[in-house]
Amino acid sequence: MTPPTDSDTQRIPVRYWIWLFGAAVSLLGDLTISFGIGWSATRHGGGVAGLILLLAAAPRAALLLVGGAVGDRYGAPRVLLASCAAMFVVTSALVAASSAVGEPVWLLVIVALVVGSIDAFFLPSSRAMPRLLVPPQQVPRALASFQVTGVVFAVTGTAVGGVLVGWAGLKAAAGFDALTFAVMIVVLIVLRKTMAPAGRMPSGMLRSIGAGLRVVFGRPLTRALLITMTVAAGLLMPLDALLFPLLARDHGWNATTAGLLIASRSLGVGVIALRILMRGAFPRPGIVAAVGLLIAAVGLFGLSIFEPLPLTFASGVLSGIGVGTFTGHVLPLLMNSVEREFQSRLQSIVVLCQNIALMVMNPVLGGLADVNGLGITGVCLGISVFAALTGCVVLSRPVVRAAVVA
Repeated sequence: MTPPTDSDTQRIPVRYWIWLFGAAVSLLGDLTISFGIGWSATRHGGGVAGLILLLAAAPRAALLLVGGAVGDRYGAPRVLLASCAAMFVVTSALVAASSAVGEPVWLLVIVALVVGSIDAFFLPSSRAMPRLLVPPQQVPRALASFQVTGVVFAVTGTAVGGVLVGWAGLKAAAGFDALTFAVMIVVLIVLRKTMAPAGRMPSGMLRSIGAGLRVVFGRPLTRALLITMTVAAGLLMPLDALLFPLLARDHGWNATTAGLLIASRSLGVGVIALRILMRGAFPRPGIVAAVGLLIAAVGLFGLSIFEPLPLTFASGVLSGIGVGTFTGHVLPLLMNSVEREFQSRLQSIVVLCQNIALMVMNPVLGGLADVNGLGITGVCLGISVFAALTGCVVLSRPVVRAAVVA
């Protein structure tokens, strides 16, 4: 990737907007298929749903460090293109398979394992792209623009997911996802002419992985941010795929209403992302990120006590505002804490830590939701309490409180 010139530091390059278009369209399909798989899995109960999500996370976790090193060695754009092509084949095959046999547990298990393996290479390269395409000063605005654009597609995607699943089941969501991956493939092919070829790293694969681990865990700020994101992932990432569908079923709502509930959280994220895009990130992003966790905790508390739809949707929006405040400030801080040549490896470690958290929390939360006397509302209340405690701990860390985006 060609480094930006001095004249580029005050604006976001055009090539980033081209990539953003493809990424947002791909996100639309990803959210649709994720909702479809989550809805199909929850039909078999919270325990089975948690197990299927665990099976998706396991191969992803096993291969992520390799995927990050491959991304830095051969170039994130090239690895991303190969991953999108593989996902196009998988989602197209899922259309045929679900049409022939329906949506049995064994098919969901196979899909989870295959998609998890591809994600190990797709996610590090995809998440490294903003840092590779824009100068450091513009990373917060670039990420915010992705969130703003993503929210429009996310609100649409979850709503479309609910409609498609209600109309024709998982096969409709898979077919739609295949089309969006085709769009992303075209975008990446177009962008190839604007990207410098990746240089091969002199060290071997294991040494490359080791170098990335030393950089990430050897720097106090990077290490503190990584730990915070890991804890937050275990508490907040299960919401869309597991907890919100279970909450909808507990209240007797249909798939469309569940999709709208997930969209309400995305809307809250978009409110904060739009503010960052228009006016930049708040000063002292570490402190603001911690406050975001406290706001998310309040929203989750509302989800645990409110049953009327308007109040539930309002709580979903508030939880999204908190999540958007947290991610919109902690992610740029983390990305700028290491050099460009380590971005794919950094993202692979971030995603690995998040997946370990999900591998632990998805089965636990899914199982707890099935416990009589606790249920999904009790689970949401517990997450609210732990999110608030995490925010308070982050506020107590001087290295995070003093951090600024370079």
